[in-house]
Order: sequence, then structure tokens, then C-alpha cells
Amino acid sequence: MDRRNFLKGSLAALGAMAMEPEKLLAAAASDIAAAARAADKIDCYCHFSSMKVIDYLEEAGGSKPHVFRSLFANTPALIDADRRLALMDRCGVSRSVLVPLPWIETSPAVFAAPQKCTRAAGMMNDALARIVSGHPDRFSAVALLPATNSGIMIEELERAVKQMGFAGGMVACGPTVKRLDHPDYEPLWASAVQLDVPIWIHPSRPPVYPDYTDEKVSQYQIWQTLSWLMDSSAAMVRLVFAGVYDRYPDMKLIIHHHGALVPLFAQRMQYGWDYFEESTGKKQPTSISRPYIEHFRKFYCDTATQGHEPALLDIACRFFGPDRLLYGSDAPMDAEGGEAFTRDAATSVAAMTISAADKRRIYRDNAVRLLKLKA
Repeated sequence: MDRRNFLKGSLAALGAMAMEPEKLLAAAASDIAAAARAADKIDCYCHFSSMKVIDYLEEAGGSKPHVFRSLFANTPALIDADRRLALMDRCGVSRSVLVPLPWIETSPAVFAAPQKCTRAAGMMNDALARIVSGHPDRFSAVALLPATNSGIMIEELERAVKQMGFAGGMVACGPTVKRLDHPDYEPLWASAVQLDVPIWIHPSRPPVYPDYTDEKVSQYQIWQTLSWLMDSSAAMVRLVFAGVYDRYPDMKLIIHHHGALVPLFAQRMQYGWDYFEESTGKKQPTSISRPYIEHFRKFYCDTATQGHEPALLDIACRFFGPDRLLYGSDAPMDAEGGEAFTRDAATSVAAMTISAADKRRIYRDNAVRLLKLKA
């Protein structure tokens, strides 16, 4: 071989080698996507709604249109069971656990009136019950709870669980709703433990709650993209330091959005508590044991990453453990009618640096155990 041909051949070989990493990455991504589609998934944190409930909140609350009317009306898989089933079939989801939207606090006038609040929650839960009864092998439901006072809240949870077979209940957290360590919630924790059902926690900060005191509304969607994570994390702090897990060791609380900020900043949080207690000589106003961060590992969380983020889930898995992660998508609240969030959550789990057995726990087995489903 002459020198020119040798060089041509060598350059061609080097070019092929340079392309190889891209081919390998593409192949790996294809394998991850295929594994995600093939997995038998139970979506433990996705949403469903009823426009009739929106109608009622507008009528009874005296405020039109409801803040979520346009969003919900333009998200067909949120309000139509057939559209949801088609989405599930396309994405390889065998069962969806339907968490209701909106929370009643979005209509303050309804929330403030126990009778109206009870009516709104009952309407939503009856609608969810009809969806589940039509497809009991594909859907489970979570009850919308009227948190106005303890009495109506417990009555509705017991009705939903005992009479309609619901998986548990949902409460909202954030700066504009009742704090989760409020005494009104104590009977809820006791009832949930007695019924042996989980409670789903969902952030609720509205866009009309400003980021700064000199403004009237939140700007650039900070209220949802960032503040919801903070609000869920703050709710976790209030629950832990209030000693909820000390009083109810078997309590099952499910935090949205991969455990929010706590898994990412667990060490920072503990360092902060340690430093201020040691430097000021004042303990946190709590009876729980130290190190405080250990109590946070008792929460369950979902995999709603809203993007392909396996590193986030690896962090959450190391913090909570693989037995406390539940596949959850937040569908259908994305620009692709639920496919983007469902796909991203699935591929994020598939790409985690954990065993195949742990991935199966996250996709399905943990939900079967927690919700007492047939394997």
C-alpha cells in the first residue's frame, strides 16, 4: 500500500472511531427507551379532573372563570377516560392512580364554607369512582379531601376508602393553604393509619401569590416551576418537626416531584440545623430525635422528573431507598398531552444506576405493596 492510500485509510478509520461514541450513545438511548416502554408500569402520581367540578367551583364560589378552566379544558387526557386509556396504552402503563385536580382551595369561597366544600369534594370523588368502576383493572383513585375542618375531611376520606375502595386521599400544601402541621390535620393522620392508606401531598401555591412584596402576581411562572418544590419541601419539614412520624410510625405520606428539594440538600439541611443549634445554644422547637434528617427518609416519593433526569432519581433513591420510590409521571400536565412526562419518568428510571430488581420495584412492585393490589 502506498503512503497516500495508507493515509486515506487511516483517516477514514479515525473518522469512524470519532463517530463511534455518538453511535454508542444513540444505541444506549434506544435501549433505555425500549426498556422503559417494555416495563410493566403503575403510575402512582398522575392526575384527573372533571369540568363539572370546575363548573361548581365557579358557581358556588362566585368567581368566573376558574383559574384552571382553560388549562384543563385544553388537556383532553385530564378529563376524558378514553383519552387517558389511549395514552396509557401508548406508553406501557398498566394502571394509573388518579390524583384529583384542582384542590378546593383554588376557590376560597367554597373552601371557607363546609357545606360547599363537602359538596365539591363529593362531586369530584363520585366522578373518580365512576371512572374506576368502568375500568377497575386500569384505574385506582385518590380522594379529594375537604380540609376546611377535621370532621368533613375524615368523613369524606372514610366514605371514599370504605364505600368506594379509594387508594387514599390528597391534601394540598403551600403558603396560601392550611399548614400541614395544623391541629386540624391530626385526625387525618390517625384515620389514614387506621385505614392503612397513603396520603398524597400536592403543592398549591397560586400564580396570584407574588414572589416579592412590591408585586401583585408571580412573574415568569416562578410560582410553579420552582416554588412548588420549595413548598413541598417546607411541608415535609413542618410534618417531621411536628413529630407526625413519631406519633404515627406507620404513616404513609407521598411527596410529589421526586421528593422535591430534600434529597438534593439533605446534608445542607442537617449542617444548618447543627450549626445554628451549636452556635446559639437553642434547639429546634421539637421533640424528635437527632439527626433530624433521618426522619425525612420515611416519606415516599414519585419519579415525576418533568424531563429525562436519571441523576435526580439516583439521588432520591439513595436518600429514601428503592422501596420508597414509586413510578409517577404527573401526566397529563405537559405540552404533549401526557406523553412527555410519562416517557421522561419511564426513561429516567430505566437509566438509573440501580439493579433491574430495584427498577422493577419502582415501576410496579412498590405500588402493588403500598396499594394492596393483586400482583
